Amino acid sequence: MAAKKRLAEAEWEVMDGVWHLDRQVTVRDVVDYLYPNGEKAYTTVQTIMNILFEKGVLNRQKIGPVNVYTPTLSREDVAQDETRTLVSRMFEGSFGALATYLVDSGELSQKELDELRALIEAREKGGA
Repeated sequence: MAAKKRLAEAEWEVMDGVWHLDRQVTVRDVVDYLYPNGEKAYTTVQTIMNILFEKGVLNRQKIGPVNVYTPTLSREDVAQDETRTLVSRMFEGSFGALATYLVDSGELSQKELDELRALIEAREKGGA
């Protein structure tokens, strides 16, 4: 994902709705799903979705009078690229430094630490 495709917070929010709906969507679908109480205006979401189309993150197809959108990238693809950018910028490219930071931060619950330990042990045994 090129730098121009990095997502702003509002774009992530809209993409979260698109990915969750997991089908072709209209602006109305996304508005109704994410903002059922009118927290964001239709035109705001429409603008964000058009920006996402321009960035190449969404495809747009006109069906009758309505634009229908589908993602060009999975959540995992975008998360992977964003994580690489974060690691490059904040941890000098070291994923190990990121892992150390996360463990030392005190932000992980005991359950999350146990899950990480299990993942590491599985990887060491040749699994996962």
